Amino acid sequence: MNKLIRISVFTISLCCIFSCKTQHFETPEYGKNETEKVIPIRKVTNFRTVGNIKNADGRTLKEGKFYRSAHLHKLKRKSFDDFEKLGIKEIIDLRNSREIVQKPDQLPSENVYKNFSAFEDEGDQLAQAKKLVLKGKVNASDADKRMIDFYREYVTKNPEMIKRIITEILESKDPILYHCTAGKDRTGITTALILTILKFDKETVYNEYLLSNNYRKNLVQKRLRLAHTLHFLYPKMDLQVLEKLSWVEKRYLDAAFEEINKKYGSTDVYIQQVLGISDAKRKEYIQKFTY
Repeated sequence: MNKLIRISVFTISLCCIFSCKTQHFETPEYGKNETEKVIPIRKVTNFRTVGNIKNADGRTLKEGKFYRSAHLHKLKRKSFDDFEKLGIKEIIDLRNSREIVQKPDQLPSENVYKNFSAFEDEGDQLAQAKKLVLKGKVNASDADKRMIDFYREYVTKNPEMIKRIITEILESKDPILYHCTAGKDRTGITTALILTILKFDKETVYNEYLLSNNYRKNLVQKRLRLAHTLHFLYPKMDLQVLEKLSWVEKRYLDAAFEEINKKYGSTDVYIQQVLGISDAKRKEYIQKFTY
C-alpha cells in the first residue's frame, strides 16, 4: 500500500487521541441541514441514523436502515439494550486489523460482527508514522496532502473490498451499523457512495458528510484543551497537523469523486463496473430504502 495512505491512516487515528482547534485554519464547514437523527449512545461518538433526506426524484430515505458511528471500543453493557431497540443486527467494522487489536469493539453477543478493511497496515507503518508526527516531521501542508491522497486511493486501490462493503450494507435485511475509528472519513466515504447509488444529489450527499463536524464539535474542542495542555510532552509535534485531521472537508470528498471520474469516467460507470450494481439493481435498492 502507498506509504502516504499508511501515514494518513495513522494520523486519522492519532486525532482520536489529541485533536485541536487553532486559529491557523479557517473555521470548519458544518452541515446546514441537521435532518438526521443523532442517537445518544454512551461512550460512542458521531452515532446517527442516515435518513429523512430526499433524493433527486423526491423520494425520502427511510430512517432506521443505516446507522454510522465511531468505534465501539467503549460501548457499555448498559447500552446493549439500545442496539436491540434500534433493531441493529449486524456491525461492519471498517478499521484495519491493528486498529481492531488495539481497540476491539464491545458488542452484544447476538450481533453479527464483520470486518471489511479496504487497507491493511503492512510493515507497521502506522507506528513509523507516529514517530514522524511526534518528531514534527509532518507539517500541516503534508497532512492536507495526505488526507487528499487517502480519499483518492481509498475508493480505487482495493475495489473488491469496497464492493464487499457496499454490497453487505445494501443487501442487509435488517438495520445495519458501519463504523471506523472516528466515524468521519472511511465511514463518510462509504455513506457518500451509498447515497450516490440511491441517487441523492451532490448537495445532500455533502451535507450529510459535513454533519460529522457538527456532531464532533464538542469532542474536538475538548481535545483542543488537552492537546495544548500536554503539548510540552511532544514540543516538536505540529498541532496544526492535528487541527487539519480533526475535521472533514469538502475538498477531501471532492478528491474521492474526482479520482473515480478520472479512472472510470463517471460515478455511474464506477457503480456498474466496480461495485457491480446494474441499473435494475440500483432501482431495486432505491425502492428498498426510500419511499
